[in-house]
Amino acid sequence: MAPVEPDVKPSTPDIAPPGTTTAPAAKPSLMARFKALLVDYGPLAIAVNYVIFGLVIVGFWAAIRAGFQPESTGAQAGAWGAAYIASQAVKPLRLAAVFVLTPLIARIPPVARFLAKNKHKWSF
Repeated sequence: MAPVEPDVKPSTPDIAPPGTTTAPAAKPSLMARFKALLVDYGPLAIAVNYVIFGLVIVGFWAAIRAGFQPESTGAQAGAWGAAYIASQAVKPLRLAAVFVLTPLIARIPPVARFLAKNKHKWSF
């Protein structure tokens, strides 16, 4: 009886052979990383995002108000509109702050217990 060859192919090495180059993996977009943060931290990431957004928009509004004194309701709305536009201009910085602060806040023991207890409600 002749020997039987197994149907298993030899495994390929994880290392590329010398002389070949591989392209580095593309860095995920800012919004893709934010969505991943939402999956990991759920409502905490949303809360941190909105708190930072509120602080930034109120800060810009106060800075704009300190620079000039609007006299009518339209001017008041103009100050809020300008503050919103300015807060959108610094959106990458705000999201960077969310990426840094959310894991730090999640380490606080009561917050960590809340996240552990409710993880099943928002995990996909």
